[in-house]
Amino acid sequence: MIWYVIPARKGSKGLPNKNRLLFNFTAETVKSVNQDVIVTTDDEYIIDRAQEYKFNVRKRPDDLAQDTTSIKAVMWDVLSWYDMKNDDVVVMLYLTYPQRTWLDITAGIEFFYSHNAKSMLCKKEWQGTHPCLAMFDMYNNKGKQLFYHNYYRRQDYPAVFEISHFIAIFRVEEFFRLNNQLYNQDTIYMTIGDNIVDIDTIEDLRKYERCNERTESNTIIIE
Repeated sequence: MIWYVIPARKGSKGLPNKNRLLFNFTAETVKSVNQDVIVTTDDEYIIDRAQEYKFNVRKRPDDLAQDTTSIKAVMWDVLSWYDMKNDDVVVMLYLTYPQRTWLDITAGIEFFYSHNAKSMLCKKEWQGTHPCLAMFDMYNNKGKQLFYHNYYRRQDYPAVFEISHFIAIFRVEEFFRLNNQLYNQDTIYMTIGDNIVDIDTIEDLRKYERCNERTESNTIIIE
């Protein structure tokens, strides 16, 4: 069985009421499989909206609705509450990707199954400073390499990418081998476009609006 899990905590510092603002985008995307959708939230507003879509709702305990709560702890609560089986598959959908479509989700599921994967995240082209040029800031004005290397030519730097939780998929039996960001050495990565925006701040929101035509369906109203 495939479960579609939407994490939607009430609090947000970067963009107040972020999950309330973005809920409808993902809800509309997965409404055709509503009986298999689980919304985990501590927000009464989102609970009401989820029930309108006839989604399953897990009212999140207070200790799992903190700034420091890991997504792995939240997912373990969901897996336990719904007594998921080892051969079940979880598709986790953060609300912060309003550009995501049902076609994207089905493409991710097809990629996952075609590679006989245990877990999957997405990847984007690396846009920042290459890790070979980054250092841990150490005491006494010293630095430490992120990983050991002796490269001096940019052409010799190993290829890197940025991970994205645009779509996150894992088998329940693999769950305990994943880290707090839901990946491990066996995770595979599906490539997504560089224009995909993960909305966490007002600046991200404006970037999203610049990347998309301003229509009633993709303009987010901040009250």
